[in-house]
Amino acid sequence: MIRKQAIVFGIVAWVVLTFLFMEDKSATDGFTILGFPWHFYSYTNGKLAYVNQSQLGFNLSNFILDLTALGGFIYLVNIFLERSLKKIKPDKPTYL
Repeated sequence: MIRKQAIVFGIVAWVVLTFLFMEDKSATDGFTILGFPWHFYSYTNGKLAYVNQSQLGFNLSNFILDLTALGGFIYLVNIFLERSLKKIKPDKPTYL
């Protein structure tokens, strides 16, 4: 069973990493790119020569890849928590 701590830690880590690796350069004729490890949203205020060839906006396939990676990370954190926080069975007293 997946622990609540693993889910919370995984989601918080994913959100923090997403904002740490975000590029916000749309104000200076650049791109705003959001997503970790795959970029699932991009935006620009600048002029583009080939608007039809640009991939702006929300990318659903990359978002699904991000959520799949998040699920895998949560699963790995859960395995780590199960192994490291395993309850140690107390030894039986010698007189029993």
